[in-house]
Amino acid sequence: MRRGPPPIVGGEQSFATITDKISSFVLSKSTGRTWLIGFTIGFGLLNLLLLSVGYLFYKGVGIWGINVPVGWGFDIINFVWWIGIGHAGTLISAILLLLRQSGAPRSTVSPRR
Repeated sequence: MRRGPPPIVGGEQSFATITDKISSFVLSKSTGRTWLIGFTIGFGLLNLLLLSVGYLFYKGVGIWGINVPVGWGFDIINFVWWIGIGHAGTLISAILLLLRQSGAPRSTVSPRR
C-alpha cells in the first residue's frame, strides 16, 4: 500500500510535458490585430492620463476652476470620502459576519452550521 499524498501528475504526463504544452500555446500563437488595436488605444489613454497629471502638477488645481487658497481641499475630501465608503462597507460586512447576523454575505465553500 502506498503512503503519502497521491501524485500530482500521473499517467504518461510529467511536469516537463505539461510545461511544453502550456508554453507552446502561449509562445506559438501570434498576436491578433484586435489585441494590438486594443493595446494601442489603452497605451494612448495611459499617455493621456500621464500628460494630464503632469499638466495638473505644473499648473495646479486652478485648471479645475478652484482658485481659492485651500485648493487641495476638494482632492482630499474626495479621496477620504471614497476610501471611507469602501472601508465602511468592509467594516459593516465584517461586523455582521463576526456577530453571525443574517445580513452578512456568506461563503459558498463551507456550509452554515
